[in-house]
Amino acid sequence: MSERQIARARNRRGEGTRLRSELIEAARRLLTTAEQESDVSIRAVTRAAGAAPQSFYLQFANLDELLHEVYTLEFGLLREAISAAVGGAPDPVAALRALCRAYCDYAQQYPGRYRAMTGVRGRAHDTWDPAHFPGMPAFAVAAGAVDAALAEAGRPNADPRAAAASLWAWLHGVVVLRADRPAFPWPPIDDMLDTIVAQFLAAPYPLAQA
Repeated sequence: MSERQIARARNRRGEGTRLRSELIEAARRLLTTAEQESDVSIRAVTRAAGAAPQSFYLQFANLDELLHEVYTLEFGLLREAISAAVGGAPDPVAALRALCRAYCDYAQQYPGRYRAMTGVRGRAHDTWDPAHFPGMPAFAVAAGAVDAALAEAGRPNADPRAAAASLWAWLHGVVVLRADRPAFPWPPIDDMLDTIVAQFLAAPYPLAQA
């Protein structure tokens, strides 16, 4: 019997927390190379974790529940990175610029994690409450930074959620294009982000709802 088989046998003697963590880590690894979420099956996850398929249901009701925890973990790490950047800035516009740089740095430093969050084609997840999607806490940090920067720029009535969604799309484009087309003569990323922030603060956005 291999060392991993022995370890798994021990885990099944009451170490449910450890098994749960190993299933989450296995799903995280699989998502870094998956093309779509359907590639991450219960059987694939348990195989990668060295567990029996039946043991999955001792920890999760279904695959959607596992995926929710995986995405919550991944977006939680991104939230920590951008929150630290925003908190260390001297003013709202500098905080927005720092958030943009932290987002791009995170994507470049952890390409597998970033791909799992944004590059794997997802399913409907009809059972997930949109207000509690795994990425919402990170998005709330971005919306807060956007709101403060727009107010500083004289745009206090702009809808920060709509503006933050646009900023996310801009930053994702920067990350993906620079990674996928490295031979293109891109400007330095700091120059690109300075341009994005300047244009972002001047762009028209819908008014916030009263």
